[in-house]
Amino acid sequence: MTNATHAAGQFSTGSACRYGDRIMIIPADKLKRLWGYLRPYWVMESFTLATMGAIALLSLALPIAIQYMIDTLIPGLVQTSGQPVDIQPVVLFVVLLLGLYLSMVLLGWLRDYLVAYVGSNIIRDIRSQLFAHLERLSLRFYQDHQVGEVMSRTLSDVGRVQDLLTSTLLMFFTNILMLIAVVAYLVQTNWMLTVVALIPVPATIILANRYGKKLNLIATGIQQTIASLTARLQESLLSVKTVKAFGQEEREQKRVDGVLGSLTGYYIKSSVTNSLAVNVTHFVNMIGPIIVLGWGVYLVATGGMKLGELIAFYILLNYLYAPIHSLAETNLQVSSAMASVDRVFEYLDLPEGVTEAATPVTLGAPRGEIQMEHVSFDYGNGGFQIRDLALHIRAKEKIALVGPSGSGKTTIINLIMRFFDPDKGEILLDGIDLRSLSIASLRNGIALVDQDPVLFKMSIFDNIAYGHPAASEAQVMDAARVANIHDFIMSLPNGYKTEVGERGVTVSGGERQRICLARAIIKDPAVLILDEATSALDSQSEQLIQDALRKVLVDKTAIIIAHRLSTVQHVDRIVALENGKIIDQGKHDELTERCPLYRELAAKQMLI
Repeated sequence: MTNATHAAGQFSTGSACRYGDRIMIIPADKLKRLWGYLRPYWVMESFTLATMGAIALLSLALPIAIQYMIDTLIPGLVQTSGQPVDIQPVVLFVVLLLGLYLSMVLLGWLRDYLVAYVGSNIIRDIRSQLFAHLERLSLRFYQDHQVGEVMSRTLSDVGRVQDLLTSTLLMFFTNILMLIAVVAYLVQTNWMLTVVALIPVPATIILANRYGKKLNLIATGIQQTIASLTARLQESLLSVKTVKAFGQEEREQKRVDGVLGSLTGYYIKSSVTNSLAVNVTHFVNMIGPIIVLGWGVYLVATGGMKLGELIAFYILLNYLYAPIHSLAETNLQVSSAMASVDRVFEYLDLPEGVTEAATPVTLGAPRGEIQMEHVSFDYGNGGFQIRDLALHIRAKEKIALVGPSGSGKTTIINLIMRFFDPDKGEILLDGIDLRSLSIASLRNGIALVDQDPVLFKMSIFDNIAYGHPAASEAQVMDAARVANIHDFIMSLPNGYKTEVGERGVTVSGGERQRICLARAIIKDPAVLILDEATSALDSQSEQLIQDALRKVLVDKTAIIIAHRLSTVQHVDRIVALENGKIIDQGKHDELTERCPLYRELAAKQMLI
């Protein structure tokens, strides 16, 4: 019979299903959102349902055929005793059964294809939508959430939503069709035996609901533990160099084993509880067939029922209890899947970090003038704050932001890049509020070279052209030459086609930084931001980048964050920051004389 364990989810207008010992109401708005994913494929889904219904009805043919064979075919052949047996009815009977089973095989193949097609497209649509939304969330979200947890929801939870909209939904309606057909046939055969057969049904529903609540709690624990395991593995593997450097492999192994131990416990509980639920329910279900069998034997003996009818009736009882058991387990299937639905929708409902104006302004060729007027901002955790900050950067001016760690340098960059919006005040690019600009226009006009340069697992050519996918080979090479990285690339066996490892681990820090600088150069931005771009480099690599920057920054606005004051002594203006405030600004010599904070920083670096 159809898999009882693939129980159906309830998607009716009433939208209520059993949830443990209580009623769980699936909100109409949630059903509407789920229907939105299914709507593009409703024709295929309907055809799949019709196919599954046909398979369910054809599966009833075997007991009916057995009844016909015992009560009609065999007696008809026996009546011709003494004469040669007419083999033609037997051949036709066998051919008919073979045809039925061949039809079921073909319909089964069609069903599996349709379910796979619809399910694969739905899971693609949800994951694509979720990923697109995750990309639009602010950096604050990623500061508060582990990447492993995000990946778990994108992969595991979305997969369970797909099962709900395909397998669970289709099996629910198939079981309903099967139940109606079987009950109709049983009632027509012997309504009194049918009533007896239905006696265990209430107990079956009660048991399924009781065990369903326990299994749902276990399933939720498994999902949460898998998310923790994913996060733990992701953190350990990304930090493998640090782990090895400090000899902490055993410690990381114990941390992973701890999560695996919890997961193992959940799996054992799930297996034991599920086995108990199946076996106890099966025992209760057998009460009806045993009574039916005993009573049926009596009816056959007294002539109240034919033997073929009894055998067909008994076989059909299996077809009766399987869909009933599956429908009783709807609680478990739906509530477990709805937990994943909630986890996916929780992310989809998070507000975007920054939103684009309804009619955004597009800058063709920005000049690069930046104004921060009475800007206030905090990260919402009661820590660092910027209050009433004002800063004006002229077009093509080169400024440096200096100050101790936590003074607000990177926060200012994040606000200019519009990774965050200020709580108060406004930031202008060429006199236009950043919130009025199209995000694409803003990001096209500004390039950032971060202190932690990231390369993707692709060729060096593609990494350089990342911000300008249409760039020609000549443009990529020109950018590499300006960044003083062309000669190194050409020395590699595959040149620009050389693929770097994940996060660029196959090249040195200096080489990685210069490739990232080339990636910024090829955009030809009006504003170039360097956030500690040389802080972790050796003197030779730093000198190569400084030589490159002298060529790059000639006609651009530049904002440079640097702890090494020697790298920014010759900029147009140095802005000294402390605790989110500008305490002074001017040339190196001016600040050395009048700014105690800058003088202290310079003295520590032996610049005075």
